[in-house]
Amino acid sequence: MKIRQANYKDVSKISPVFDEYRQFYGQPTNLTGANKFIQDRMEHAESIIFLAEDPDTGEILGFTQLYPVFSSISMQRSYILNDLFVKSKFRKKGIAKQLIAEAKTFTKTNSGKGLELSTSTHNKEARALYAKEGFEQETEFLTYFWKSV
Repeated sequence: MKIRQANYKDVSKISPVFDEYRQFYGQPTNLTGANKFIQDRMEHAESIIFLAEDPDTGEILGFTQLYPVFSSISMQRSYILNDLFVKSKFRKKGIAKQLIAEAKTFTKTNSGKGLELSTSTHNKEARALYAKEGFEQETEFLTYFWKSV
């Protein structure tokens, strides 16, 4: 298995895995929408996607997607680790850990302040992994969200 940064040619390979990720979080399947969403991110350089790929078959085993953000206070770039997903049959093999490591390396290499992420309070396995990988639960700031619809 190898970890590499995705490029525009990978859109059709990422889309079904991205759709599976969305279904994991209770969304209905929408392969056309998933494809368009990933294609738009690539076309506008709005995210960085790392793939875990089987080097022999080219199968995508999992991915993580980072979004750049900026802090006015620190005047630095950070990244939101918005998506992390490994196909169910490949879990418990260290793939998520390797994807996180690649995201950390990318952040350091690009002088990022750090990585931010959020996950469901019910996703105990992910929460345990994030804690093990050095992520700390934010206690200084509260997060609020306004829904437009």
